[in-house]
Amino acid sequence: MGFIPDEIIETVRLRSDILHVVSRHVQLKKKGKNYTGSCPFHDDRTPSFTVTPDKQIFHCFGCNVGGDVFKFLMLKEGLTFFEAVKTLAEQAGIVLPADDSPAAHKRDARRESLKQINNLAKDFFIKNLQHYEAAAARNYLQGRGLSPEVLERFQIGFALPGWQTLLEYLGKKGFQQQDIVEAGLAVIKAETGRTYDRFRNRVMFPIWDAAGRVVGFGGRVLDDTLPKYLNSPETAFFSKSRTLYGLYQARQHIREKGYVVVVEGYMDVITAHQYGAANTVASLGTALTVEHGRILMNYSRNVIIAYDADAAGVAATIRGLDILQDLGCEVSVVSVPDGKDPDDYLRRYGVEPWEELIRRASSLIEYKLRHAAGKGNVRTVAEKLEVMRQVFPSLASKGGVEREEGLKKITRALNLSWETVAGELKRFEENLSKKWTDPDKIVKNTHTIIRKEEKFDARGKSESVLLRLVLEDPSLAETIRSEIGEVPFKNHNYQRIFKNCLELYNKPGYRPEGLFNILDNDDQNLLSHILTLDIPGENPIKILKSYIDSINRCIRQERREEILEEIRDLEKSGNSAIYNDLLRELVLLKGIDEAEKAGDQDRAAGFLNEYKKLFNFNNGNHLREGRDSI
Repeated sequence: MGFIPDEIIETVRLRSDILHVVSRHVQLKKKGKNYTGSCPFHDDRTPSFTVTPDKQIFHCFGCNVGGDVFKFLMLKEGLTFFEAVKTLAEQAGIVLPADDSPAAHKRDARRESLKQINNLAKDFFIKNLQHYEAAAARNYLQGRGLSPEVLERFQIGFALPGWQTLLEYLGKKGFQQQDIVEAGLAVIKAETGRTYDRFRNRVMFPIWDAAGRVVGFGGRVLDDTLPKYLNSPETAFFSKSRTLYGLYQARQHIREKGYVVVVEGYMDVITAHQYGAANTVASLGTALTVEHGRILMNYSRNVIIAYDADAAGVAATIRGLDILQDLGCEVSVVSVPDGKDPDDYLRRYGVEPWEELIRRASSLIEYKLRHAAGKGNVRTVAEKLEVMRQVFPSLASKGGVEREEGLKKITRALNLSWETVAGELKRFEENLSKKWTDPDKIVKNTHTIIRKEEKFDARGKSESVLLRLVLEDPSLAETIRSEIGEVPFKNHNYQRIFKNCLELYNKPGYRPEGLFNILDNDDQNLLSHILTLDIPGENPIKILKSYIDSINRCIRQERREEILEEIRDLEKSGNSAIYNDLLRELVLLKGIDEAEKAGDQDRAAGFLNEYKKLFNFNNGNHLREGRDSI
């Protein structure tokens, strides 16, 4: 990844209209000074996604994800930060400086070398398919009914049986063995240190990324050798959790048909494309991940899963359904008759019966009900409650007709009244609303992001307003620290944002949005939320004093509670000096509180001055002599 100076990043940000970028993916409506719509990152039935043009930020109040225009592109299109900046720079006509450092040249040369290795290996495998040793492979492919056209479209080839055939070929092309190992095409045997080809005597399937670059390979044996399928290992280019086989060939067809079919394996995809169902991709034999879901959503939110009908396929299907629904996809499931896989079914019956299966795909609720109930009748109360427990997560976010139809299906399946099932669902949702889901799961792994906004106490609310004021005008920080202390925020995330804000303020051209470049993901989400808050009034100094006073009242209340706890602990020790000191502090704190409640500001100020002379209390750190601020 190249280096981009901060000033260039800020220029790209200022020239990139977040409203324009988000509108490509989200239908927005103007609401006051902001724009709202359904969140593209979770199943958002009641629009909770907000774009604030004057701050050039977005924030979802449903899943608490937020950030700037770079963050939006990173989440929506699966880009790195560098890639997001580069994309927006190109759109804005900004030329990014070239990284001419020796390290950058070395890194770029390395990546180019690995690309060449993958492409040469692909061509080598294709050529091998015509070799005399590949007769069994040609017979296998012919027996699977694959046409020359589809073999060409998917660039299918063959790895010869020799232990170092590919190594020798690439060596003649000038590549070192270590380069070939790094590309995932060779293995070093630990016992002997000998290097040999990873793929031998296998039909080879190149794996492309969405941009059409070969990033890895899959190989199938022609005998009973295990494993039947062998994939490239994780490399700088290839990750199974971020790659969908056949997507490069299927992209346009998915957009044309308006939905995507997800299958398990290479042959399922290739056969589907040969028979005309070219909107088909595969998850490479692994369960769908959040990254897979995000990639699919760039092409269609309507996703149909058609995994094998064995037990492992069912389990993988349910995991995939949950992930896709949490991301906001409309998901359904094809049940292939007689336990066949899509490849078998298409070759036996053709594309029209296959498309009829697609049209009759089960909804998520139906599929979960069928497999939660199993083959037998569900009779006992415990059995029925367990089925509902498994099915309700898929219904909890639904509304209107979908919710009504889902409830009807559950009542029929379990032979219960509508009122009973609706009551159980209500209880389930009430319990669900009490749970907190970590917002960082959105960027990093499984995307179950329905989360309730954290409920603040009085101090938390006051701190949020103070932070909002400081973000708008960092010069106010001096007053805050002098009145509360050097660490004015009890909320650790707020304190980190506060600290970074002051550091950024020392640089020219301060804008609060610039903080997104230096904060981690959690703090970015929190920053976007704080920036959406309205400042409660027109006079910042007056507002500042009001909320500082509120925080100091909270600090004193917290200290009173600590003192009472300390007094209880000391009652048995007989340490009268400490005991009396605590009582005196408690009396003064109560005096301040009672005077403030009575509106007697002079009396309150007197107690406060006396307290400051005797005690040092700095944001929770209490000392018995001297003072700081209170």
